[in-house]
Amino acid sequence: MSDLIFHHFDPSPYSEKVRLIFGLKGLTWNSVQIPRIMPKPDFTALTGGYRRTPALQIGADIYCDTQLIAAELEKRHPAPSLFECGGFGVNMALSAWTDRMLFRPCVRYVFGTYADNLPTELLEDREKMSGRDLDVDAIKASAVPLLSQVHPQLQWIEDMLEDGREYLNGKAPSLVDFSVFHCVWFLNNVPKGAEQLEPYTKMKAWFERVNSIGHGTRVEMDSKVAIDVAKDADITVEKSDYIGSGPALGCQVSVLNEENVPDPVVGELVISSTKEIVVKRQSKETGDTLVHFPRIGYYATAL
Repeated sequence: MSDLIFHHFDPSPYSEKVRLIFGLKGLTWNSVQIPRIMPKPDFTALTGGYRRTPALQIGADIYCDTQLIAAELEKRHPAPSLFECGGFGVNMALSAWTDRMLFRPCVRYVFGTYADNLPTELLEDREKMSGRDLDVDAIKASAVPLLSQVHPQLQWIEDMLEDGREYLNGKAPSLVDFSVFHCVWFLNNVPKGAEQLEPYTKMKAWFERVNSIGHGTRVEMDSKVAIDVAKDADITVEKSDYIGSGPALGCQVSVLNEENVPDPVVGELVISSTKEIVVKRQSKETGDTLVHFPRIGYYATAL
């Protein structure tokens, strides 16, 4: 059995980014489907309360956020490399652009276009997550204006491919291809979104090349089995550089992301480096676990 356990749901755009990384690296992975909305009891038992999709589990180590998942997969399975073209810094910086500036207007446009068909429970869940009221009429009214933010960035992608390169950083796919792809993929999955892609012929050809990479070998797994895997696994804290300006190692901390999504993860701070924040947790369901967060976008506060 593969040691990679991926907690996701099929329509999740961020999950699609990771599924393509599995494909590039030719990996076999275990698929655990999680609910789209809260509650997510088995998932949050592993993450300590982190609710965003997806997360990667390897034994009792839980990796949250796709930027850290990508880096961990690269460390464990370095070939083919996500950073062969462009290097680590360029790919991470461009991926930060897509995850914020490109992703948000694409998703909001799709939601605005189909606001009348959004389930009430989905809207209520997103209200709780964002901490603000979501008015269906306002969401609908925002759809077309959001295209003023989407189309200039789609043109950037088209311009990147203007010199005939097959992928955004050169001759081989790299992390930025998957980071851009998941935004375009989400648009392409709905008719009105797909219409917005029509003028960009080079981007559409690139989209098909990336899409053909596939998802590797997927094996379905029940969420209860994933919890048993965590409970039966031993944990090892790797040595790393310490950022001395934050909470001291060994103290109890609360970890939140920069958007203050509710339900912080609380545990013992065991790693605080330039790359990641790691907390050790213990519960009856999972035993001892290590929950990993990327440094960028996440903050640990001493309790």
